Amino acid sequence: MASSIVAVSIAAAPSILSQTDENAIVNSFISRQAKKAAAEEYQDARKILHGDVNGDGKADLVVLYSLEGFGNGNGYAQYLAVFLRKGKTFQYATNSVVGGKLNRNVELTSISAGKINLDTMGYTKDDAACCPSKKGKTRFVFASGKLKESK
Repeated sequence: MASSIVAVSIAAAPSILSQTDENAIVNSFISRQAKKAAAEEYQDARKILHGDVNGDGKADLVVLYSLEGFGNGNGYAQYLAVFLRKGKTFQYATNSVVGGKLNRNVELTSISAGKINLDTMGYTKDDAACCPSKKGKTRFVFASGKLKESK
């Protein structure tokens, strides 16, 4: 998926950003992604965590979000997006599909030691499309400008 750089200036002090400012950054990005994909965000599934993912000692934003209704269908995909802290701005770095219908469901749980941790529910051969049942865990690392899964 091609990405464009998003940088939003924050008027607050560099170490303190309001939730409103963070939401504006994330809303703008997801809105553009949904439009490109001819889909809509399922906002109740969005989760934002703060943590250093690039080793610079600054709290970055990691966002799990879901898009659904691609081309008026009933499919959905879950994405993980990273926004790096750059002084008084967050700058979009990357995003990646991490789950979705007939793939797996994921829940963003924590960021620790630069690793983005997720709980997963995968599909067994007997699961219906609605209901994955195989519990698991995975993690992603941000390296060389991309998200890489490392179980």
